[in-house]
Amino acid sequence: MKRRAFALALACALSLALLTSCGGNSGSGSSVSGSGSNLSGSSSSSQDGSDVSTPGSSQIDGSQSEGSQSSGSASSQQPDVSQPEQTKLTLNRTEFALFTTGSSFRLKAAGAPEGTTVTWKSSNDKVATVGEDGTVTYVAAGNATITATAGDLTATCKVYCKAEDKPEQPDNGGSSSGGSSSSGSGSSSGGSSSQTVDLKAFADTVIADYELPFMSAMDSTMLTNYLPGLSDLSAQLAAYTCQMSPSPAGDLVLVQVKDSKDVAAVKSIFQARIDNMVGTDENPGAAWYPEPIRMWKEDSRIVSNGNYVMLVVCGDCDSIVKDFNALF
Repeated sequence: MKRRAFALALACALSLALLTSCGGNSGSGSSVSGSGSNLSGSSSSSQDGSDVSTPGSSQIDGSQSEGSQSSGSASSQQPDVSQPEQTKLTLNRTEFALFTTGSSFRLKAAGAPEGTTVTWKSSNDKVATVGEDGTVTYVAAGNATITATAGDLTATCKVYCKAEDKPEQPDNGGSSSGGSSSSGSGSSSGGSSSQTVDLKAFADTVIADYELPFMSAMDSTMLTNYLPGLSDLSAQLAAYTCQMSPSPAGDLVLVQVKDSKDVAAVKSIFQARIDNMVGTDENPGAAWYPEPIRMWKEDSRIVSNGNYVMLVVCGDCDSIVKDFNALF
């Protein structure tokens, strides 16, 4: 009897030990599994696999969200980069020079907002004034800045009014200009071949300072066709024509004749050039179109000073004539 009771008690103890052992292995396996999840998800010591992996998953999602927000921020900045540039007010010159008191040059503005009026102001009216239409006029030697305003937009141009002081003329009639001088019979009316005025330099200045677009020097063929006989009379010659299509839009021709007796002949050659471009009612001239014909007819000037003769055809002809006369 005692042996049966002992055997039964032993069997129960073994069964309990076996059940305990199996439960511990399952827990250990769970712990290992939990530890594995812990290694891949977080540094937490929690044995619950699902709880450990959640922060890792949340972190990944958070990183993606942050990346998405960063992309959105970069995208939101794109319109600022691609915005069109604000309209600018511009002038047909940023600087120019005037040479004689009373000479003028007209500034023109572009880019003014629709519905606005361009107003003009000179920084020094004692040097240069500016009219309501942008015409700048030489008052006295010095520099001034002309400002154009249209709404909130402004543009400026520098004006250089050159000093008019010239060396005194020798008693014998010799002239001097540009730092060189002549003596004896070398006056502008004496027929000397001495060159006291650099006509090409003057022409280059005029072309740069005034609106004479597409100007190019006449070659020998052009001179023969446009101004026949001029080269034979010239001691010095600077001849330019506007090659704008569809018709020539202006000339600038400067001549120093070999003999003062040839001044009249040069003027006749220049007048023939104008007449050919203007034409008549029955025979249209070489300018062809109404505006160029009007310009050749109304904005052309032939002037002389001593042995020097000039033909100028452009809208600013009168100002250029004043600059020409200031050379002597």
